[in-house]
Amino acid sequence: MMNFENMEFELNTSTRSTAFFIFDNEGSIEYALDCSFKPNELSEELYGQKIAPTLRINSIVTNECKIEGLIGKRFCIDNIEQADEREDTFYVFGHEPLENYELTILDIENDRVQIECKGVAVIDGYAEDYKTGNFEINCWLPIITSVSDWAKFGL
Repeated sequence: MMNFENMEFELNTSTRSTAFFIFDNEGSIEYALDCSFKPNELSEELYGQKIAPTLRINSIVTNECKIEGLIGKRFCIDNIEQADEREDTFYVFGHEPLENYELTILDIENDRVQIECKGVAVIDGYAEDYKTGNFEINCWLPIITSVSDWAKFGL
């Protein structure tokens, strides 16, 4: 589930655009994630449009050797420049950088990971004074370590 600007969005688990990716980097683990959300079915709109946000956080290097070692790990970005350099994005009307965020890995079980991510996303970077929105995500994502993992989740 995600709360974005006081609107609730359900995670879209029927797509390969929602996953927690784990890569082996010469004996240590790197991870990245994509979270896609279903359009808000309520009458709420943002700037007159129904939206279906997406969060993308690119590869994060760790010193961990085992997936279980990621539990409790936190990763933070403090400003737009850092997010832009990493190409971490939040999609509302277009892919925009995040102003800041904190990602925490809460739990891992049954080939899924529970994450919490809180921050501020740029909604409209083209405005003279760009517009932002607060978001908070707490959800379980499928863990993907290879192409064959998609079959476990029926994708």
